[in-house]
Amino acid sequence: VDRFLDRGGPIRASPVPCLPVVRVRAFLPGRCRMAGGPALTLAALLLGILVGGLPTADWLARSRGIDLRSRGSGNPGTNNALRTGGPTLAAAVLAAELAKGAAAVAAGQALAGVAGAALGGIGATAANVYNPWRRFRGGKGLAITAGTLALAWPAGLLVLVAVIGVGVAIFRRSGPAALVALACYIGLATLGRSALGGGLVDHPGWVVAMAVGQCAAMAPKHVADALRPLARPESRG
Repeated sequence: VDRFLDRGGPIRASPVPCLPVVRVRAFLPGRCRMAGGPALTLAALLLGILVGGLPTADWLARSRGIDLRSRGSGNPGTNNALRTGGPTLAAAVLAAELAKGAAAVAAGQALAGVAGAALGGIGATAANVYNPWRRFRGGKGLAITAGTLALAWPAGLLVLVAVIGVGVAIFRRSGPAALVALACYIGLATLGRSALGGGLVDHPGWVVAMAVGQCAAMAPKHVADALRPLARPESRG
């Protein structure tokens, strides 16, 4: 109670966002929503990793008698599911990845506000690419990242989908198109976030942190994918 008293005189009214009480600030709008406490913020990150690491693509493919890791490109993702199992399997894999990404952000936001939403999204993407349950062998992270952005920054997602679509049309390959989209993601988060509006992650600093964290997790695999046809022209998987 002493925190709310001015010991040199009578009690003075103070705007609620300025109160130095973490429990109150965690439920306030805007920047104060970042305050969830270190334990809950860490829990949001770990929950994102847990959700993102669920090998749903493997489960769905095996239910149809297909092993994505031994067929096609060996990548447990939507493109390989399309090549090896057809559009029905690809749609199921894509839907599962989108749902996991959205769930990680929503759960993180419920636990720790803006910071939890951003860290939940980063954790989901990182665990999808470096799956802790599959000896750190996972997918390429694009679908689950789209799911995180659907809630965290929907306007940014629409722009990035358009960018990657144009990139595929120009390069005729997903690797270079994905790299262009990752670069645009960081650029948009840094320079264009205020113009595009926000979602659950409505703090500019956390939008940038989410973009950098997710792109850092995804970039190595997409760089390798972009360079692979140059090193081995016969390999298109």
